[in-house]
Amino acid sequence: MQNQMSSFEFISILISIIIGLGVTNLLAGTGRAFYRRKQNPIDEIHIVFTAATLLVLVLNWWVMFSWNTEVNWSFEEFLVLIVWTISLYMLTIFLYPPDLSEAEEHRDRFQRNRTGYYSTFIAVCLLDVAQTGIRGDLFHPVWYVPFVGQYAVLAGSGLVVRRRGYDRFFAWYQLITVSVWSLVVRRYLGATRRQPGNRNEPGIFPARCSGASGAYDRGRRPPATTSGVPRSPSPCR
Repeated sequence: MQNQMSSFEFISILISIIIGLGVTNLLAGTGRAFYRRKQNPIDEIHIVFTAATLLVLVLNWWVMFSWNTEVNWSFEEFLVLIVWTISLYMLTIFLYPPDLSEAEEHRDRFQRNRTGYYSTFIAVCLLDVAQTGIRGDLFHPVWYVPFVGQYAVLAGSGLVVRRRGYDRFFAWYQLITVSVWSLVVRRYLGATRRQPGNRNEPGIFPARCSGASGAYDRGRRPPATTSGVPRSPSPCR
């Protein structure tokens, strides 16, 4: 029997490549910054933004598996996911542009690119809401939209408040809140939602990650392997 690639596997390959390129760009940029630290001292804000963005990329890559229960894909779903993934990649470009030379300091470069970073971050939040809406989970839980919206509002404020102190606040706020959410809150909510009667598990943003039982409740079925055995539920927990 020939191996057949599912729709999710086909789409996830492209998404993994794009996010992988973003992670590679962050790691390469951080390595250059560390190597040139004597000529250009490492900037605290730039490094915190790097750590926060890396965490966002890795977590979104992880919870992307929640789409494995989707059977009937539409071009609109595919387009939203790809544009969302590209916006994640662009965050890394504004932090570490490809033409970053040894003579350029990271602080000065980020100050020139801060508008692009904050604008792209807003786009990431809006596209996250869009893909959650496509899946029909926009108001489950009810605090999902306010949770994501706070990041969009703070990023929008960064476009107006052009001060280094605000950049430091947003960088640390993003890193701390996403870290606490991903490492502590998601674990607590995941344990609660795995109790009888609770079907959804949280992703990086609350409504994003659901197991196979949630897919059945919405009339979907997990894609089968080539042997006909249903795939395992999402590992997001």
